[in-house]
Amino acid sequence: MRPEPVRTDPVPGRGGSTPSARPEIHLFEPSGYAGVFQHACRLGQLLGRSGRRVVLHTGHEHEEVRIDGVDLCSCSWWPRHGEGGARRSAAIARRFVSHTLPHLHAAVPRGAVLHVEGIAAAGALTLLALSVGRFRDRLVVYSPHDTFSRRGRVDGALLRLALRVPHAIIVYSDADVEVLRHRGLEAHCSPLVQLVPEATDDERLRWRNEWRAGPDVSVVLFAGCIRPEKRLDVLIESARHWPANRRLAVVGEDRGAWAHCAELAKAYGVDVSARVEFLELEEFSAAISAADLVVLPYDKASQSGVLAVARQLGTPTAAANVGGLRELASQTFEAGDPHDLNRAIDAQLARAVAPVPSLDDNLAVTVHLLAYGQSA
Repeated sequence: MRPEPVRTDPVPGRGGSTPSARPEIHLFEPSGYAGVFQHACRLGQLLGRSGRRVVLHTGHEHEEVRIDGVDLCSCSWWPRHGEGGARRSAAIARRFVSHTLPHLHAAVPRGAVLHVEGIAAAGALTLLALSVGRFRDRLVVYSPHDTFSRRGRVDGALLRLALRVPHAIIVYSDADVEVLRHRGLEAHCSPLVQLVPEATDDERLRWRNEWRAGPDVSVVLFAGCIRPEKRLDVLIESARHWPANRRLAVVGEDRGAWAHCAELAKAYGVDVSARVEFLELEEFSAAISAADLVVLPYDKASQSGVLAVARQLGTPTAAANVGGLRELASQTFEAGDPHDLNRAIDAQLARAVAPVPSLDDNLAVTVHLLAYGQSA
């Protein structure tokens, strides 16, 4: 996709000059797909409706989205398909440094807000993006989405250093506020708003048919990236003891844990209905809407876009009591304990009460504008 043209007209800064009441807001999410991108889209949409000019800088192969009031700029080279590995990461890093960072420096005007979303760029690149943003009297805001790193100790140290660079930090759970407070950092806490399309009855029925789930069958769904720390294996272990009218479904992209989980399911004789691939937002939301319960058996988490989407769609959830998961889940259980997970599943399915859809949009806008130093 070709980048949308980005205006570079100057905006009055804060360094001794009179600041604009509504300086431009530039959101930067480099990948262009999955939960953090979808959050950035919804946030941009809400900020645009408040009368601000919003630009979302993102990946060149970004998901097809319809977001009114937001200029999309495809300035980050971030291929969605193909195998990962060191060569892909190195190619992304080279283009990030040679093209994306110079573009951001030129496109984000003096005095504007630059809000860096997520950790997809990894510690070193996140640190560079935030540092470049500090030039030209811009207000730099950072939302890490995870306050830990999946890439080892060096990357974790760089991310902790990156947290010292911005003027303000926004996180999406009270648990992360406490994590940062223990590190001597203050953070604003906002609801995690997500772009959530409504599913039709036909879309839900297609998923139920794919899962071979009639009206008397309860579908327990694992949704999202299949990573080792997300512990799909614990859910498979719990499924060994399920009644016959309960089915395990999995939807999401493999990030290194599916082969082990598939072997485990085969060894235990657990029937798993799995679609192991990246799903576009409409299909992903429809799957969550079609399930009777969404389970997040994670070992480690800051918050979860899956929980936010499920809550918005009215689908009950059960989550391990780690990080910020407990703040949104319908039921919680001890992380890593399949027996306590079964207790939570039984309790929620017996209760059969859907969560009340969240009404967090206004609060999210208020918190973000406060972090940006702007009035609502």
